[in-house]
Amino acid sequence: MRAGVTGGAGFVGGALVDYLLEEGFDVAALIRDPGRVSFDKRVRVIKGDLNNEAALAAVAEGADIFIHLAGVTFPRTDDLYDRVNVQGAAHAAAAAAKAGAKFVHASSMSAREPGVSPYASSKRESEAAVATASGDNPWIALRLPAIYGPGDRATLPYFKLTKAGFALAPATTPPARASLLYVRDAARALVAAGREPVVGAVFEVGDETPEGREWREIGDCLGNIMNKKVKHVAVPRPVVAMFHNISRVAASIRGKTPDIRSGQVNEFFHPDWAARENLFANAANWRPETPLAEGFRKTVRWYRDNALL
Repeated sequence: MRAGVTGGAGFVGGALVDYLLEEGFDVAALIRDPGRVSFDKRVRVIKGDLNNEAALAAVAEGADIFIHLAGVTFPRTDDLYDRVNVQGAAHAAAAAAKAGAKFVHASSMSAREPGVSPYASSKRESEAAVATASGDNPWIALRLPAIYGPGDRATLPYFKLTKAGFALAPATTPPARASLLYVRDAARALVAAGREPVVGAVFEVGDETPEGREWREIGDCLGNIMNKKVKHVAVPRPVVAMFHNISRVAASIRGKTPDIRSGQVNEFFHPDWAARENLFANAANWRPETPLAEGFRKTVRWYRDNALL
């Protein structure tokens, strides 16, 4: 089996490439700057981006499945959402269609509520763009939930706060809930989507809990792993909004890409990011294998081994 991959240099993409190699796939990966990443020598690296038709064709050539992970989550300007997340997904799907490779699109749970942020809107639009660009070629889109695991820098601040004895949560009534998926399980889901006969549909991917988890449960679980009795702090929306605005203005003044996206406050305070609609686990031979405590334990170990925690 052969697989083409975009976004292989990212957190989830790295786990995906590793899993594909474990499963015996020949892998071709689209990379914008090959000099900044280090892959197993078995991976065929194709230099290019989502606007490079020739590079996408090379990634798709001979592939049985084409898994599209590349996207932008924290752009310098919001117009990049359309250019990368929507048009880029369409370009990748078109390349897969020309090569006859089944197309697997990594969408986001936020696409369920496109009005919460420009990012969420772009992920919803990307699903429609993939369907159109694919034509008669088989495709499937997975709305992935929050993903954590070894190698993730985005969740590191939460782990550091928990180590200090604090578990933050959005102040919502009722308490907000979310699905959390270990990164290897996310990689397994993407590969399963390429192998399963289901096509032409959008599925939500959940964890091992049907109703997701409250933030209090998440904080207690991580606190237990760190041998910390955490203090739960429900943060009001105005406080988070003020912090986000200051962070974005500061990044703009420094000429840097903000690490907080516009509309992220709305995402944080949305009360339900638990997977429950058209579940992938009900349509495919896939189930999450890593319980939250085990995944947190592995993640904490990786942070400590790399002197990050």
